[in-house]
Amino acid sequence: MAMDEQYLKVDMESVVPHRAPMLLIDGVESFDAERKHVTVSARIRPDSPFFDGEGVPAWVAIEYMAQAAATLAGLGDSIEDPGGKPRPGLLLGTRCLTLSADRFAVGATYRISAFCTFDDSTAAAFQCEMTDDAGRVVASVSLNAYRPPDMIAFLKEHA
Repeated sequence: MAMDEQYLKVDMESVVPHRAPMLLIDGVESFDAERKHVTVSARIRPDSPFFDGEGVPAWVAIEYMAQAAATLAGLGDSIEDPGGKPRPGLLLGTRCLTLSADRFAVGATYRISAFCTFDDSTAAAFQCEMTDDAGRVVASVSLNAYRPPDMIAFLKEHA
C-alpha cells in the first residue's frame, strides 16, 4: 500500500469539521489517497462526552467510524485544495452495523479504518471497521454520506 506519509502528522482540526469535545479521533495512522483508505486512532478517555462512568457505549462506534470517513474525505479535500477548509458532510445512514462489544474501555486505543467505496463529489459510501489493541474487529458498518457544495445554503433551504 502506497502511503501518503506527509499526512500522518496532520492536525485533525485541519481535515475534519469537528471540534472538542466532539472530535473523537486522535490522529492519522495511515492514508492512501489512491486507494481511498485511511486508518485513524482514538483513545477512550473519561472526558469523552459519551463516557457513562463505565466506559463509552458501543453504539458510539458509529460516530468514531463516521469521523474516520470524514478524515478520509477531509484529507482528499486537502489534496485538491491545500490550505482550504474541510467540507462538512452529513451522515445519511448506515447498513450492516455489527458491534461485538458492549462498551469501549477507558484507556484503550482503537484503530478505525475507512475505505471509500463510492464518491461522486456530493454523495459517498464508506466501509468502516474498528479494531481493538489486539486487532479484533469490535465494530463494522457501511456508511452513506452527503456533502453538499454549500452546507449553509443547503441547511437554509431545508430548514
